[in-house]
Amino acid sequence: MPSEVALIRNPAKEKLRRGEPVVGFNVFEALKPSVIKIVAQLGYDFLLIETEHIQHNPESLAGFLLLARDNGLSPTVTIPAVSPPEIGRLLDAGALGFCLCHAASTAQVEGLVRAVKYPPLGARALAHAANADYRIDDAARYCAEANEATLVMLKIETRQGVENAEALMLIEGVDAVVFGPGDLGADMGVHGRWDDPGLLAAMEQVVALALKHGIAVEAAVTARDKAEYERQRARGIRIFGPTRMTEYDHLRLGASLAIAPFR
Repeated sequence: MPSEVALIRNPAKEKLRRGEPVVGFNVFEALKPSVIKIVAQLGYDFLLIETEHIQHNPESLAGFLLLARDNGLSPTVTIPAVSPPEIGRLLDAGALGFCLCHAASTAQVEGLVRAVKYPPLGARALAHAANADYRIDDAARYCAEANEATLVMLKIETRQGVENAEALMLIEGVDAVVFGPGDLGADMGVHGRWDDPGLLAAMEQVVALALKHGIAVEAAVTARDKAEYERQRARGIRIFGPTRMTEYDHLRLGASLAIAPFR
């Protein structure tokens, strides 16, 4: 007898659970259908949707989250702090996960897990909005599947985060770790020096711990070609893509290439 169709799915988290790599695309301002369509067509797995540095129109953000899900992408919202009411609203609007900026303390991360999980794992309130296709016929089953589907990602970008990385990874519910080299470098006193040996060593320390504990992690230095991608995959890295770039960067790069013949 065929198994029941899942009530909620997170394609990126399913791939990570199987030990497969995922590729992410970072979005700051461009909450447009064209972005979702192009990113999905190109084969990306998840979106990182910025809310630390950008103020979005709530209605535009909600529509973007739902459209991303409907196109097979996993919308993951980058948040600057743990606010259970805000996290709950974003989940009900369609978010499938969160990337916590400046993750540094166990209390902070435990609070995030509580906010994104339904009881008994957390304290999320139940609603039948976009998150559940506007219906919940089996609440117990939906909550259990949603708890499995929700992705919890930590962004390490402070010295405290590096020091506490292992304790943060061991918190039940944490799925993945990425980096903010700009802020981490600034916190270490090496502003903008992306190749500083101390900065790279700090990130490598976290990478090694993530691999040890089976937590999905991105590399300290993003793969620039197929050979480096394959080496990182062989090492156990599972998060890839331009997660440290924005659509501004992609537009600037494309526009620079397009204008080059005329300059």
